[in-house]
Amino acid sequence: MKKTILKNKGFSLVEMIIVLAIVAVMSTMALISINVIHSAKAKDAASVFDSEVATLKTKAKGMGVDLNKDGKLDESELNLLYCIKIYKEGDTYYLCTGYTNKSSIASSFVSTATNNSGKGRNLSSYVKIKYTGKLADGTTVTDQEPGDEGNAIYIVFNKRGECVSGVGEYEFFKPNGRTVARKYIRANGSHGSK
Repeated sequence: MKKTILKNKGFSLVEMIIVLAIVAVMSTMALISINVIHSAKAKDAASVFDSEVATLKTKAKGMGVDLNKDGKLDESELNLLYCIKIYKEGDTYYLCTGYTNKSSIASSFVSTATNNSGKGRNLSSYVKIKYTGKLADGTTVTDQEPGDEGNAIYIVFNKRGECVSGVGEYEFFKPNGRTVARKYIRANGSHGSK
């Protein structure tokens, strides 16, 4: 009985070093994977933004906002423009499509989004957005993060394809603060990446 107890001395120093090395390698691989996933989600958010802006511009140039769907625009519909509202709820940004009155963009926005119970397309919570340009009320801002419903950023195109609100630069960041994409919208309606 004493011989079997004496033979079981535990792990050797070499075995412990090997186990620690394996744990260190696995931890490093996990951190790299998480970083790659965050980068991909931030780049995807920038792509979604670019796609939504292109769709908005095409819609604005191609048709007016026909609320009663009778095929013609009446007097009240002539002042309506298609719009995207970018806002943040909790840690998530949303791109909400809709229409607004050109004289009071922020206060007259009406959502036409059907996804997420009318909130619009949600972007990953692993992305941050900063905007530099002019807000709907004409205020010039630098590195402003879209806020809640009251501090949203509105992108509006008129029927000639010109951007009348939301002109400027949109910067997409990973949670660690590294920029993954920069998108711009110019007053003439052109948009793209920097």
